[in-house]
Amino acid sequence: MDPRDYLHIARNILKVDKAANCRTVFNRSYYAAYNVGFVYLENAGIHIEMGPGGHGKVRDYFQNCGIQDLKEAYQKLSNLHSNRIFADYHLNKKNVEKIDNAKMALGQAESIIKTTDSYSSEPKRKIVVKGINRYKQIIESASKIPKSVN
Repeated sequence: MDPRDYLHIARNILKVDKAANCRTVFNRSYYAAYNVGFVYLENAGIHIEMGPGGHGKVRDYFQNCGIQDLKEAYQKLSNLHSNRIFADYHLNKKNVEKIDNAKMALGQAESIIKTTDSYSSEPKRKIVVKGINRYKQIIESASKIPKSVN
């Protein structure tokens, strides 16, 4: 399945201005963008764990690959994630029930996907993967530093 299909669902849902529809658009928009990033990384040979930790890894890897466009795109994904949590679990949050905000979420997802797609062919993809691997090495090295004993 192509995660971009979630965007089609979100657009159709927006045809009716209802609170549940707007909340669903936040959800589908987030998962469209997240899964495009997830698939990109997996196809590049960078394994991402399933579950909540994987969501953070997708954002972290793109935000720290050394490419400003991707850093900004995946900061938007971080914001979408927060709003998706509000939409799914915090029924007292009314900002995720407004159609203009739902349209903005959909637009952010489309922008994230467009940016990700712009780095999908060589040699750009190779540069992204190199930056992610550099970031992973930094993280792994930092985790091996012994903690001082007081």
